[in-house]
Amino acid sequence: MSAAYDRLMRLPIICFTAYFFIRETLGLDGLLARPPIDWDWSFTSAVAARVSLLGFLGLLVIFHFIRAQPVNKAAGWEPKVSALLGLTLGNLFMLLDRPELSLELNLASTLLLLVGNYFCIVALTHLGRSISIMAEARRLVTTGPYALVRHPLYLAEEVAIIGVFMQFLSWEAVLVLVVHFFFQVRRMVNEEKVLSATFPEYREYAQRTPRMIPGVW
Repeated sequence: MSAAYDRLMRLPIICFTAYFFIRETLGLDGLLARPPIDWDWSFTSAVAARVSLLGFLGLLVIFHFIRAQPVNKAAGWEPKVSALLGLTLGNLFMLLDRPELSLELNLASTLLLLVGNYFCIVALTHLGRSISIMAEARRLVTTGPYALVRHPLYLAEEVAIIGVFMQFLSWEAVLVLVVHFFFQVRRMVNEEKVLSATFPEYREYAQRTPRMIPGVW
């Protein structure tokens, strides 16, 4: 894979992420323009969740600009399709009707978004220039959160996605969540195949490190 081709292929991802960065920035601006008369936890947590999401999206854009050139990648269309669907299907939540939620559900949703986005940033800073949407190998990262689980970024993303799911709570939302998670699992499996084929030490790392949940999976 040439360096020019790699730079070209990262542009759609950068544009896609930058779009949501701008959208969330405008949303935060609108939220801050209508603060409540009295300070409350719901407003503060909503602002904190948006700020953490902006931090995550901003880092995605930066690291995709400077990411290293891959040394190996998955063959065939299935890994590419799974990666794109895993990346984008969560946005289907925004097409569903949003019901009125209790204060408790709103706070729980915001807390999950805040925690998920925070750990996305932690995982992303360790992944650095090795970041990839497609199943590609750049550099093997086994430190920080990657010493605890093999896919901390996916784990953090799923925590945040569950937070989004809680804002809708319908059978349609359940279907979106299940299909989204299916393709995220396919992404993990495809990435592990590429990393195992590229880095001989990956198999030993995979044997001692759980995929997502220590002691469970």
